[in-house]
Amino acid sequence: MTELARRPFLNRSLTGLAALSLGANATAAPRPGPRADSPLVGIDPVFIESGLTARWQAAMKQDLGWSARWAPMDSAEVLAQLEKGQVDAGVFLSHPKADDLDNQGLIYDRHSLARTDVLLLGPVDDLAGIRNETDPARALSQVLAANQAGAAVWQPPVAGSALAGLADQLTQGLSSKGMGTALSKIKAKQSGAAYRLMTKADWLKHPPKGERLKIWLSGAPRLTLDAQVACSFRVRHPGAKLLVTWLQWPLAQSAIKASKPAWQSVKG
Repeated sequence: MTELARRPFLNRSLTGLAALSLGANATAAPRPGPRADSPLVGIDPVFIESGLTARWQAAMKQDLGWSARWAPMDSAEVLAQLEKGQVDAGVFLSHPKADDLDNQGLIYDRHSLARTDVLLLGPVDDLAGIRNETDPARALSQVLAANQAGAAVWQPPVAGSALAGLADQLTQGLSSKGMGTALSKIKAKQSGAAYRLMTKADWLKHPPKGERLKIWLSGAPRLTLDAQVACSFRVRHPGAKLLVTWLQWPLAQSAIKASKPAWQSVKG
């Protein structure tokens, strides 16, 4: 066979081998695309600072091929943005406003994913006299009464926050009514410590410093907040719906279990 006659044969053979090689590589290492566009998710900073979102993000990329775009904001703002349709989904601490939006149909696919304890911190001297109290509602009411009398100081949670909502639920709204007095402010300077609520997830990352504080009512059943997720009714983003479903799958739940003691899974 002449050189000119051999060239078409060789070219066809090399082309066939290249095609077989590409086919074999494609079979051995498939590269599936993402299942949906990455959603914009409003999220309370407590989830980021406790390391939970970093674990979720790593698992999400492995499982879905993308990760959510996290937009840090406090839980009340997450819910406000969900109501307006400014974010596709939200991860927030359980909050009375979430109940309202759920009842109005402005959020959907709402689920509890994890739980964090809420700590009642206060001076070691037990100025409010709650040493033998086991019920958080009675203990907080006693702290508010002691604050009003000037015997102790109550530092209310930030207005509108999830902690403020919990305190109001336990005290039937008394916590947010401004129970402070001039005398209690003087006592605050003298003792250097005030009674306050703090999530365990936040306390583990940012424990108060420079104060002689004690954790009261540790592990009380009603002193908890849930990590919740929901989608915005106004957006209906397919990636947001997939995210909510994925956060209930084993990989996401494993990330929660790895985040103990800050977070406890509610899925068992």
